[in-house]
Amino acid sequence: MGQVWILFAVVWLLVSLRFVRKTRIYLLSILRRFLIHIGIWGGLLAVTFATVITYHAGPRTDYFYNRFTKPKADNLILGSSRAAQGINPAEIAQESSVEFFNYSFTNYNSPYGKCYLEAAKKKFTEASGAITILEVNPFTLSNYRKNMEGVNEVFEECETAPSNMWTVNADPNFEYIIRNYSEDLRTLTGIKARPYAIYLHNDGWLEIEIPYDTAYFGKNTEEKVRNYNELVQKIKPSAARWKALEEMVFYFKQFGKVFLVRVPVSPEMAIIEKDYYPSFHSEVEAFAKRNDVEFLDYFHLNDSLFFTDGNHLHRESAQRFSKILGADIKNSVHR
Repeated sequence: MGQVWILFAVVWLLVSLRFVRKTRIYLLSILRRFLIHIGIWGGLLAVTFATVITYHAGPRTDYFYNRFTKPKADNLILGSSRAAQGINPAEIAQESSVEFFNYSFTNYNSPYGKCYLEAAKKKFTEASGAITILEVNPFTLSNYRKNMEGVNEVFEECETAPSNMWTVNADPNFEYIIRNYSEDLRTLTGIKARPYAIYLHNDGWLEIEIPYDTAYFGKNTEEKVRNYNELVQKIKPSAARWKALEEMVFYFKQFGKVFLVRVPVSPEMAIIEKDYYPSFHSEVEAFAKRNDVEFLDYFHLNDSLFFTDGNHLHRESAQRFSKILGADIKNSVHR
């Protein structure tokens, strides 16, 4: 009787193994088909994504993208959004015959630090006789208090564009879209409209196409003043950023001239800056003298220009200011 049960068990085991083998083959077949379908649909999605980027990404994509599709430049404009919107390379070129590329971003993305310096180097040809404009303001030389509490100061901008970009001159630039594009595809394709139009020129100048409306400007300025009054409670001047600015000046001076430029702001913003950092102007003057560079301060134009929000020059005022800056650069270079 025991032998019968053993024989039965052997037969049952053989049948089970055969069933398992067939089941495994069947499951592998399903998995293979599933992976093939995933590959096909993934490939189609990738092709669709690449096509959308190729045909739609450009000057109106966002505030940064187009700068990462252009070649390296001999002469750079570096700084915050004040410089991005307020310094027009085309107007400077008309006055000085020097072609610049505006590689400025925002107070948050491009304050002075080691990361911004390394990012700027990627966009620079290291041409002999280069002219570099460094826009300075109290906020690009400050840091959040929370980032200065530990042993090592934290620099948040290192995780953002332009510092996190490996490729800065590819057209189209898929890396930027994947790593840094923050809006949806409907905005990218133009299906979803922005509240106002932007145009990031091929020379890096960011044109905000806001109609000339002083009432609208005044409303925006009130909001910007509130925002900055809150901001100054969270930040303080950073010695590390001043040191980084000095390193940037030293690097670019090897190739030519460096100008420190203070872009005009509204009288309301000027008051905030003076209250926050009373010694800023004198510190920049001392810094420029110590490093043998020229400091061009245009705060005397604050009352004669127009600003979209108190902090950024309106495009028409930006053109006017840039002509003045271009003429001053020409006179300095040929002195």
